[in-house]
Amino acid sequence: MASADGLVGRDAELALTSAAVGRLSEGRPAVLAIEGEAGIGKTRLVQSIVDDARSRGMTVFYGRAHPFERTRPFGVVAAALGLSARSPDPRSARIGGLLAGQGASTSEPVGDIQYRVVDDIVELVETACAEHPVLLIAEDIHWADTASLLTILSVVRRLSLAPLLTVVATRPSPLPGEVIRLLDDLAAGGGQTLRLEPLESDDVSALASYLLGATPGPGLIAMLAKAGGNPLWATAILRSLVDEGVLRRTSDGIDVTSSELPTSLGELVVRRLRDLSRPALDLLQVTAVLGDTVSLRDVAAVARRTPVDVAEQLGEAFDAQLLEEVDERVVFRHQLVHDAVYQHVPAPARRLLHREAAVALMAAGADRLDVADHLMLGAERGDEQAVEWLREAAREASGQAPLVTLELARRAEALLPGGHRDADVVSTEVVQALLRAGSVAEASARAEAVLARRHATEVDTPLRVALVGALALQNRAAELTAVVEASLGDPDRLRPAEQALMLAQQSWALTFTGNPRAGEAAAARALDIAERARDTAMSVWALTAMLVAVGRQGRFDEALRHARRAATLAAGSPDTRSLPLQPKFFLGLALFDCDLVGEARAAFRAALDDEFGSAWWLSETLLADAQASFAIGEWDDAVPGLIAGGQAAQEKGNQLLVSQSLAYRTIIATATGDLRTARQLADGFAGSLEGEQLSYNAGVLTFAAAGLKAAEDDRQAAYDLLLRCWRVDAARESRFYHRCLAPDLVRLALALGHGDVAAEVADSVAAGVELAPEVPTVRSLALRCRGLVDGDVEPLIEAVGLARRAPLLVEHAGACEDAARLLAQHGRRDEAAALLHEALDRYEQAGANAWAGRVRAALRSVGAHPGTRGSRRRPTEGWESLTATERTVSQLVAEGLTNGSVGRRMYISPHTVNTHLRHVFAKLGVSNRVELAAAVHHSTE
Repeated sequence: MASADGLVGRDAELALTSAAVGRLSEGRPAVLAIEGEAGIGKTRLVQSIVDDARSRGMTVFYGRAHPFERTRPFGVVAAALGLSARSPDPRSARIGGLLAGQGASTSEPVGDIQYRVVDDIVELVETACAEHPVLLIAEDIHWADTASLLTILSVVRRLSLAPLLTVVATRPSPLPGEVIRLLDDLAAGGGQTLRLEPLESDDVSALASYLLGATPGPGLIAMLAKAGGNPLWATAILRSLVDEGVLRRTSDGIDVTSSELPTSLGELVVRRLRDLSRPALDLLQVTAVLGDTVSLRDVAAVARRTPVDVAEQLGEAFDAQLLEEVDERVVFRHQLVHDAVYQHVPAPARRLLHREAAVALMAAGADRLDVADHLMLGAERGDEQAVEWLREAAREASGQAPLVTLELARRAEALLPGGHRDADVVSTEVVQALLRAGSVAEASARAEAVLARRHATEVDTPLRVALVGALALQNRAAELTAVVEASLGDPDRLRPAEQALMLAQQSWALTFTGNPRAGEAAAARALDIAERARDTAMSVWALTAMLVAVGRQGRFDEALRHARRAATLAAGSPDTRSLPLQPKFFLGLALFDCDLVGEARAAFRAALDDEFGSAWWLSETLLADAQASFAIGEWDDAVPGLIAGGQAAQEKGNQLLVSQSLAYRTIIATATGDLRTARQLADGFAGSLEGEQLSYNAGVLTFAAAGLKAAEDDRQAAYDLLLRCWRVDAARESRFYHRCLAPDLVRLALALGHGDVAAEVADSVAAGVELAPEVPTVRSLALRCRGLVDGDVEPLIEAVGLARRAPLLVEHAGACEDAARLLAQHGRRDEAAALLHEALDRYEQAGANAWAGRVRAALRSVGAHPGTRGSRRRPTEGWESLTATERTVSQLVAEGLTNGSVGRRMYISPHTVNTHLRHVFAKLGVSNRVELAAAVHHSTE
């Protein structure tokens, strides 16, 4: 039986979609992916969802991808949200302006505009969700551009608690890899997949009855069986039979008088084309080449006719039910109809029409990105004009969609005839596009291939700069050094800025592959060149490379001096080439390494002021600020920040930061006694500690993994992990992670009978004091290790005093525990108890229950009463269970602020706000923002 929408055989699917819309009306989010072959009924089902949502007063954003538009960045979401510089809505107009290239700084890193647009779109949707529940639909995503796919995933991930139903519809395989990844990610996040199967024979008969108003007879049923359960094909058969007059009434229904039937819907469409006049057919084919939804003005421009003539001549196609009009645009009745007409055009003619369409549309004022697909489909090898257009389109797309840039550049290169004068220039543009798109291995290989043969002089430097960048991202320091030295061997080849930039890149690569001393030397050369050239921006690059290199060697005071100078230079210079480095962020890192945590967090917040409008260093800044929260024991805030930083890093493909986020969360889970969660988190980075090489962040990963092993009473495994990382860092002359590794390694070495190792570690950290004498925890560390090795309590007591000068939890409480243990052994139980109470207080404030339990046991062993936490224990549910940050977030959300607005108010990211809200919803037992607002109001009564 047919539904009110005329949908037949879809009762289960309609029930599922209706339930999703019903949950949305209650403020509960959901994601639905609809898959099915062309003509199976996806659009009809989507329309039923739209009608249901609108009948309930919901906001509907509907976008649909079209053929020949994959090179148009954000095409689907721009259509859905009405993003245009001419939009009456200021927010939509601002985003539309960015898409049109307005308001974007030329200094912004390539691809950064893409993330800015994504962030702005997420906030736009969230703002709409605050007013009404929102239905966001993206149809035919098998044709969607990569930027739209990224945006859809970002909206779903970041607005997982908003009243938002996201629906995507697509044909089944074969699908582009980006679409497959999106569908997999949506499913992994809890989205439902609804696959529309062919209709059963009874449903096809019911469809015929609905359309014809009579029961189909056996002949007609047999004929309809050839449709294979595809409702569009079945409907087309019925319409054809009616038009051809081969249906007859019977005593109990309706049947056919002929058994002739086209073998496919495409053949049926072709039969209808035979009835069109030649002018109408020619015009219909032009229309098909332009797409499945086009404007009469575009058809007129390509056909070189007036819009009035076009409308008149296409009338035959409208009468043949091949076309219809929607929102003043010519639309094929279905994509299968469009496909059939398009395929009916001979391939050479199609190619020519695409080429002519590109020329005519650009002459009429169309953007190159809007017609780039036509250029790629219509141009032939040797078409120099098309090559130039594609190169210009690639440059236009470079900030918004790096993958589109790459596709356009590749096509331009393929169209060049052999031996063309611009071949090397275009190849260089492909290398640069590969680098921007993240295909660094191919970028370096292509660059090396061009440089290895005779090539145009003008591309030598750009290729070398690109090659250095690609090699740096792959940590191929030896090859990078060879390229830099070869390039610098000819002083006339590079400008000073290029020399300094290459050396700075070399410095980073050397430092992060385990040779910070060589990295320092390269940075010093870069700084000398930049200063002699009076190039402020390159001086900032060189100073940043320098501070990282000397910081890895443990010279934290010196690193801070470089960081302060870099930040000052960048702030006082109009030269924006240094901005991608975000000097404020690196200043925060250097301050933190010197125990100046308050100043460090202020620097991170200043960096976040910039980052909220620029995503280049966002994940790094978020994670650094979350690590600062961890370090000072504010774990209620650290966990959401670590999760958000990890998610931001995952979105940008930065696996090192993802592993770092997991490591800190593992430490917290271990300290709180949740070993099951700790093991699950540690599984996410354990593999990186098992290979032959250790990453530059292996110190914190090792500390986390070893701490978990120790909590599981596997002291030998913990010792082995720590010792291996220590040996690797020692070989690299890196002292950066000494404060993480040394205390536990010394304690375990002594406990397992490796006094020589403990003494070696103590000597090494003592030498580090000379490199950073002003950093309290560096001095405290040396005293702790020496006191443990020598069994001398006085250095340990002095270490506690130094640790108190910094707000760092692990260093302070750990020093107290070490000193108390030795004091107890010397019979000084009262002093031991006092220090244990000091450690207990820090652990309890952080919520480190397992570590606190260890201290309580130590207190009992010295005859002291640890007491109970009493009022410090927070309830697990209700308003009183919320942390201070969670309460602030709740109050701001209750005022109607979006995640982005809350984040800017609190100097945290929208990701972090969303994580806090997850916790708040669980603790308060609410499922949407309306219920949260009521709970906040009730709590203040």
